[in-house]
Amino acid sequence: MNILIIDDHEIVRDGIKALIEQEYGWHVVYAVDSIGALPSYASFDEVDVAILDISLVNESGFDTLVKIKQQAPFVKCLMLSMYEHVGYISKALELGADGYVTKNAATKELMDSLESLERDENYLSSDISKKLAFGDKCLTSLLTDREKEIFLLLAKGFQPKQIAYHIDTAPKTVMVHRTNIYKKLNVTSQFGLLRIALEIGYLDVYDVINDDALIKTI
Repeated sequence: MNILIIDDHEIVRDGIKALIEQEYGWHVVYAVDSIGALPSYASFDEVDVAILDISLVNESGFDTLVKIKQQAPFVKCLMLSMYEHVGYISKALELGADGYVTKNAATKELMDSLESLERDENYLSSDISKKLAFGDKCLTSLLTDREKEIFLLLAKGFQPKQIAYHIDTAPKTVMVHRTNIYKKLNVTSQFGLLRIALEIGYLDVYDVINDDALIKTI
């Protein structure tokens, strides 16, 4: 199996390359810090799997993922990242990633993921699977669908009046839901809701920074 590594840390690239080639006998055809650093003669036709970091110097790993999938949809793409939030994982999978492993996962999981991709199977590292399970249990089992909707809006920092306008209900109704959400999740502020949303991955920092849709409607 021929592998492409794109990571902006040379020590990481070298470490993965050595592990793959010395321990498992696969071949790393290129190990670079960005897709633009590939030699002019490089071809995706000789690549079976691309290992991509999300945080790169010149562009995000998501942009690199899209470029690879557009140019060579047959190449399996494995995201290897420090980011564990569900938001990142979901985005990667939506953009066509075939697997996602965190850099906190055991080395064996990286190898397991490559073996899975070689068998045309998708792969998520176990720490991600546990986080997904916790997140689903935390919200799905405790909050109603309406409460989950309001929980996410409160976590983003929107106020009851804004939320009420957006979901077409009375501000007092939103405040009742807020009280129930605080009680069920054992928090006392919207910051507490934001912390939970980030921890379980239902929001990432980009959601909080960029989402001003409600403000525009007021």
